[in-house]
Amino acid sequence: MTELAYKDHLRLMATYNSVMNARLIAVLTPLSDAALLESRGAFFGSVLGTLNHLVVADLMWLNRFRPQPYGQVLMALDALPKPAALADLLYPTMAELTPVREELDGLILRFIEQLSDADIASPLSYKNAGGVPFTKTLGLVLSHVFNHQTHHRGQVTTLLSQMGLDIGVTDLAPLVPDLTAP
Repeated sequence: MTELAYKDHLRLMATYNSVMNARLIAVLTPLSDAALLESRGAFFGSVLGTLNHLVVADLMWLNRFRPQPYGQVLMALDALPKPAALADLLYPTMAELTPVREELDGLILRFIEQLSDADIASPLSYKNAGGVPFTKTLGLVLSHVFNHQTHHRGQVTTLLSQMGLDIGVTDLAPLVPDLTAP
């Protein structure tokens, strides 16, 4: 059995995040923006409301990482909005949201790839959206970021199921490397 480094876990989660977001985009793109903006009783109202929440949360987290010594790869964030609230609807259409989601997923992959083990174990001091200060380990915060994505994508897949749409298997297991494979 091989030893699993935490960076391997983060790399797997970043890949899973990107793959699942691409799968959602493929299913959602043919649908009307009106259908995707329709309030369906979700915490962020609609499919697009929920997807915007994920973009907003990613922007907030990545901007917290940006000023750190390991944050240089995140300079592309300077061209993106700095949301004020977790429910901000920055992109009311799939045509507007898709390129930003894809850019963020690529940025997250590059960010994870360049982190050292020391970076992953380092403390991150930040304030949450309510202004409350925290200091937590970067690697564990990144686990939260990926878990948050999975949580809300699950809400979106439920909304899609209620609309009669199925995006297929969303499990992480198919991306987990098989140790017996050649």
